[in-house]
Amino acid sequence: MNEKIQTTPTNSGSAVSATIAAGVERFTKTAHNGIDTASQAAHPVIDRLASDAHKALDNADDVALQAKQALDKAGIKSEELVAASSSYMRAHPLITLSLAIAAGYMLSRMMATR
Repeated sequence: MNEKIQTTPTNSGSAVSATIAAGVERFTKTAHNGIDTASQAAHPVIDRLASDAHKALDNADDVALQAKQALDKAGIKSEELVAASSSYMRAHPLITLSLAIAAGYMLSRMMATR
């Protein structure tokens, strides 16, 4: 009887091992299929996000270029304004002095505490 008891667990153990191996194989196949499905579903989303990021970067580049051009124009205009006002002050020194005195007086009145 001892021999029969020893052979039964061995046969039972290999059946359990086969069942576990089959279960692991099914789980692995199912997991791989799930990963493949998720990957295929994610590719269009990732491609769309990458495309949108490129568009946003292109738009930001365009805005930066426009801002640079506007600042360049403003810089040239401010230089022209300074040159024009300097020539006017040299041509009309009394008017310039009178305006400076009037502006100083008005500022002192506004800054004075009552």
